[in-house]
Parts: sequence; C-alpha cells; structure tokens
Amino acid sequence: MESQSNLDIDNMENILHSIMQESNAYLIIKNGIFDFELSNIPNGVNVFQECSGKDSFADILANEFEFVTKYNQNNSLLIECDSSLSLIEPLYILFLDKNPGAQQKSYSNFYLIREGAQVTIIEKQIADLKTTKKQELNIFSNWFLENNATLTYYSHESNNKRPDCSINNNIMIRQMGNSSASFFWFYWEDGITSNDIEVSLDGEFAACNLYSASLLLNSTVVNHNIRMNHNSANCESKQVYKGVFNDNSRSNFNSLVYVNKHAQKTSSIQQNNNIILSDYASVKSNPQLEIFADDVKCAHGSTVGQIDPKALFYLQSRGIGKELGTAMLLRGFLSDVIDEVVDLKLKDLVLNKFYKLLKVNH
Repeated sequence: MESQSNLDIDNMENILHSIMQESNAYLIIKNGIFDFELSNIPNGVNVFQECSGKDSFADILANEFEFVTKYNQNNSLLIECDSSLSLIEPLYILFLDKNPGAQQKSYSNFYLIREGAQVTIIEKQIADLKTTKKQELNIFSNWFLENNATLTYYSHESNNKRPDCSINNNIMIRQMGNSSASFFWFYWEDGITSNDIEVSLDGEFAACNLYSASLLLNSTVVNHNIRMNHNSANCESKQVYKGVFNDNSRSNFNSLVYVNKHAQKTSSIQQNNNIILSDYASVKSNPQLEIFADDVKCAHGSTVGQIDPKALFYLQSRGIGKELGTAMLLRGFLSDVIDEVVDLKLKDLVLNKFYKLLKVNH
C-alpha cells in the first residue's frame, strides 16, 4: 500500500483510496476546515465546525473543557464519539495542510469521548509537497473522556515537513472515573516539534498511558514538556519515551508527575531512555515527582547512552553485519513502545520506516 505520508495533497482520489484500504471510517480536515463531502462519518461520531466565534460549541461544553476559554476558537473543530459508537476498525482523522501564503497557522481541535464509548483513532498530517516557505503550525488538541470511556490514539507526522518548519502541539487531556486512554506518538522527520502535554486524572480509577518513539536524523528537534496530574484516588499513569538520535538531532524531556494529597493509591511510572549515535547529537532528560499523598507507588528514571559494543560484537561474531546488528539492537531498544501498538498495519508502517531510516533490508 502506498504510504499516505508520501501522497500529493492535490491528489485527493489517491488519498481517499489509500485510506479506504485501511478503514471505512475517516474524517478529512483541510486547512482546519472539516470536509463533510469527502469524509465518511460513522454512526456514533458527530462533527461540529465553528468558524465565526459566535454561538460557540465551547460554551455548551464548558463543563467538559474548563480550559476552553484560553484559546481562540475561530476555525475550531469538535469531534464527539457518543456512547452508541461501535467500531471494529480505527477511525482515521486526516489533516491536510495546504496554504503556502500563510507562514503561521493555528488550529483548535476538541475530542469528546462520551460515557462507555470505545474508539481507536489514527491521526495523520499530510503537508503540502510544493510549499517552499518556512511555516509554523500551532495545534491545540483538547481531549475529554467521560466515565468508562476507552481511547487508543496513534499519531505520526508527515514526512513532507521541511527542515525549517516547526509544529507546536499543545495537548490537554482530562479523564473521568474508570476511563482509560493510551496515546502513541512517533517522530522520524525533519523540522522542530514541541509538545506541551497536560493530563488531569479527575475521576477514580482513571488510567492514562503516554508512549513515544523517536528516530531522529539530521538537525531534527523534538521536545517534550509533560505534566501528569493525579487528582483522584486509585489512578494509574505510565510514560514510556524512547529515542534514538543521530547526526545533529536534539531532544529535551521534561516531565512532572503531580500527586494530590487526596490521590491515595496512585500508581505512576516515568521512563525515558535514549541512545546517541553521533558525537553531535544531544539529549536532556528531567523526570520529576511531586507527591503529597502517603500511599503511592511512583517510579521514575532516565538513561542516555550508546549501543553496547559487546552486544554488537556478539552479533557480528555470529555472522550478522554491523548495520543489521545495529538495527536489531535498536529495534529491541524501542520494543517497549512499538510492541504496545495493537493495530498491526500501523505497527508494520512504523517498523518499515524504522528500517528504512537505518538503511537496512529486513
């Protein structure tokens, strides 16, 4: 199947054909505006577009999105998955970005997962192949999970992004009782990506997992700034961030887990592991804990190192070439994230991209 990331944004027929091979449920957003004609909206999914700033749907959802007034709501989008939603296949959300005249753009997206709803969302961004201008994209993504809602979310950026382009992701997640969410982000392209993520576990027995895998080359930069708020008892969170850095690539990982005094029986894990392949690559890692409860299980740790030369020598001594041996070790290193991917087609895409960047046939 042709990778959607390589498709020309002008060729909508090919884009839709590629999407339809993987799912019959897909939403198309062009330059921040939802395309009702091209999208195939499944039963149980409702989409609302606001462009004028009047009669804002954000006012209707003030209880769900308490932070909504912080942002400009022009060109904002609300995607609601109601309790009747029953999808066997993933819901694809495609963001097509084409506007060479605008060098700085901002979008606000709201996702409301209603009580008891279960959904897998695969979100992709496809950039304009023809643009030659430096661009900065600011994306505000706001998630609210009601009681007993379940969400699995996957995202990776277009490989058409220019080295001098930047994306600023501002992500806010709020979860109520017994809700469960797993977020996956994959990074392997050029440019600068900055992620500012805040999670609030506001209902008892809520669980949130954040996974990320990066394989960065050239002068690519990916920064993570995370705050995980445990506000209720018996909640769980996990952060597993893995990165491989070559050439002049860089990354910063700043993560704070905050445990409220009322959040007894909290369980939280922070894990940030990095491998440096170049003398010019750099990583800064700063996991933090701020705990005000006395009955918790919290662990955090970070590592920055290189490939184990003894392990590589062992593989070479068994007739495995250096490049393949390196790829095998790095694949094992990233397995904590990749092996958690349930969607097999997406896992294949990630692995194929991984081996392609390492220039290894597998």
